[in-house]
Amino acid sequence: MIWSIAWRNVWRNKLRSIIMIAAIALGLFAGVFTMAFMQGAVDARIQSATKTELAHLQVHAPDFLANNDIALKIEKANEMVRNIEALDSVVAASERLIAEPFIMAAHGTGGGKLIGVVPQQEKKVTDIWEKIIDGEYLEHESRMPPVVIGEKLAKRLRLKVGTRINVQMIDRSGDLSMKGYRVSGIYRTTNTAYDESTLFVKFDDLKAQLGMEDNTAHEIAVLLDNGNEATAVKPSVEKLAAGYKVQTWKELSPEMSLLTDSMDQYMYVFILIILLALCFGIINTMLMSVLERVKEIGMLMAVGMNKRRIFFMIILESVMLTVTGGALGILLGSAVTKFFETRPINLTMFSEGLESYGFASQIYTSLRGDTLVTIAILVVITGLLSALWPARKALKLNPAEATRAE
Repeated sequence: MIWSIAWRNVWRNKLRSIIMIAAIALGLFAGVFTMAFMQGAVDARIQSATKTELAHLQVHAPDFLANNDIALKIEKANEMVRNIEALDSVVAASERLIAEPFIMAAHGTGGGKLIGVVPQQEKKVTDIWEKIIDGEYLEHESRMPPVVIGEKLAKRLRLKVGTRINVQMIDRSGDLSMKGYRVSGIYRTTNTAYDESTLFVKFDDLKAQLGMEDNTAHEIAVLLDNGNEATAVKPSVEKLAAGYKVQTWKELSPEMSLLTDSMDQYMYVFILIILLALCFGIINTMLMSVLERVKEIGMLMAVGMNKRRIFFMIILESVMLTVTGGALGILLGSAVTKFFETRPINLTMFSEGLESYGFASQIYTSLRGDTLVTIAILVVITGLLSALWPARKALKLNPAEATRAE
């Protein structure tokens, strides 16, 4: 009986209830869609960081990343790659040589990170070869060694496919080494800082310029079936790479770790702010509803309805109002989110700013089921808390005085 009375009371003033339900629905729709948009942007950044830039695990000689000393190398790199690839959950592994060169071109000079890769291995680990927008990947054969550069660097140095650049660096013997490379391809990722600083050449070409020994490498990049398994797979790789340092993509990129670990907190703070704002509106609506029914509540008390039932009835009214609006908002937000899971939100007008931080200009929304459940629970809690003050106001009514109220 209390349930039916509470539901009828919600619709006693239809216009006010509809406005409040619409406000709750729109607020929650905005919250759900914004959370899905933010999660989609972060997922895209993680995908770019792991599939294009870092892979899921990397193996280095101790202290190599601290000073990039080319003498700090991995011995028996070929065997280590084969052993790592044999592990469960590992898709592929690729050996690399890394140098920090001085680049000279006809229209300028610059520095960067030169990575020597085995093309057949690297194509299984990273997707740079799929990002080529002009020319070809490193399979291209020519008299001069090929190099693949980022679009941002190409624009800064005014380079085109077929242009020659001279690469100068210190080799393993400590001597100055200079070698000419021909631009075979230009790539573009969603991270312009990466495009401006990272160049790719063939493993054997960089090995010859650096004077490295056979079967050595500076880095082994490992791609997994699922990036979330990186921490679990790491001990197995460490056993195979005894004496060398193994790091996950989160350890290699602390800013990415911070982004992923704090995103849930940021999103829930955002939804709590929305619910807090709605809470005041619900309190106002319920308080008006109680004050309009002072005489009716007094009569219910006079005929024997105890204060606990009165309190429960008003709580129910608030929860019903909140849940109705919340359900509509969550359903609408989920439907719109589902639509944009397969159709990207185009932010091309902001592409320069977004790509400078490594974010894509086309975002696909992403919404987890546990997020919806958490939002639904928060909606119910909001309804309960919003009813406490109006319900307490009703409990303070004196039946004799309330029945005489106009």
